[in-house]
Amino acid sequence: MTVYELIFTTRQPHKYLRHILFWIAHSLFWVFWAGAFFVDYKKWVSFMWELHLKYSLLITIGYTYLVVYFLLPRFVAQKKYALFGILLFFFTGLFYTLYVLNFFRIKNEQEPSTDNQILMTWYFSMNFIINGPPVACAIFLALKMLKTYYIKIEEKQLLVKENTQAELQLLKAQVHPHFLFNTLNNIYSFSLTQPSHAGTLVLQLSNTLRYMINDCAAVRVSLEKEIQLINNYIGLESVRYGNRLTMQTSIKGDYEHKMIAPLLMLPFVENSFKHGIGMMRGPQWINLELLIQDNRLYFTISNSKPLQPAPTNGNEGIGLINVQKRLQLLYPQQHELKIESTESIFTVYMQVALQEQSVPVETGNPNVHAQLLPYA
Repeated sequence: MTVYELIFTTRQPHKYLRHILFWIAHSLFWVFWAGAFFVDYKKWVSFMWELHLKYSLLITIGYTYLVVYFLLPRFVAQKKYALFGILLFFFTGLFYTLYVLNFFRIKNEQEPSTDNQILMTWYFSMNFIINGPPVACAIFLALKMLKTYYIKIEEKQLLVKENTQAELQLLKAQVHPHFLFNTLNNIYSFSLTQPSHAGTLVLQLSNTLRYMINDCAAVRVSLEKEIQLINNYIGLESVRYGNRLTMQTSIKGDYEHKMIAPLLMLPFVENSFKHGIGMMRGPQWINLELLIQDNRLYFTISNSKPLQPAPTNGNEGIGLINVQKRLQLLYPQQHELKIESTESIFTVYMQVALQEQSVPVETGNPNVHAQLLPYA
């Protein structure tokens, strides 16, 4: 049994061992501390040990368990503070009387005394206050409260972790239909004008969905696959705009065997198409730059934007808000996000810490080494 199990176990009879060890430690301290005030140390330690075990210990244990396991749960937990105070005062007085009378009885049995009774009462009373049942009860209760506090902290941390995971799953689930809604609209629009290319677009969408379903459930995914996802998305969108879109992409650095949270970059790329060039006529442009350096990803995307924003029915920026929340949850103090918007240009700068991938992920796709290609 480890120390942790000994302190926090609720199994029987293991938890009784914890109580036994406490009272052994308390008894040793009480005896050696009390005996230290006498000249004949060994004699008084032996005497105090016998005195404590036979007479004082049972009174102390009884008082402690009465307060901790009866009065506190029944009255303090029920917010009956006045009744608790009255009963605590009564039982403390009762155990004080038993404690003092017991010491008088023992002393008279060993050696009838003619000492001043008031002085002896004061001595036994001070012993009750300084090292008697109330002190032992206070120490016992303090340790119990510390243990309870530690358990609550652990439960709170577990709850926060579970809530965080639930929130991440919710945000990720919101990304999927948002992306699918926009992409299916694009395929539908393209199928009306150039039906011969609809099959290619459906295949690209199929690969994208396969990645989302199979891989995006993980907390971290391959950066290489995320780049492939962006490449597929750009392919789906670019054919829709034809020659009026100038798409410049650049990727620098080693992006193999790096891990990143899924679907962090896609909403920014999607936003550039949906709320940027998708709202404008005539020639437009998007510049996308990826730099991987010192296990950090530097992501920059900028696009032309309409001078007059089009109506959005309150749906604009859903993807951006989700990414901001996920960055705060997944990369606390490990990311930077800056969004700039001028009259004609919208720009996003993002930095996140990357993780090394210890074992290369099998993709099952011979074209896994994605390259971001410029579209003109």
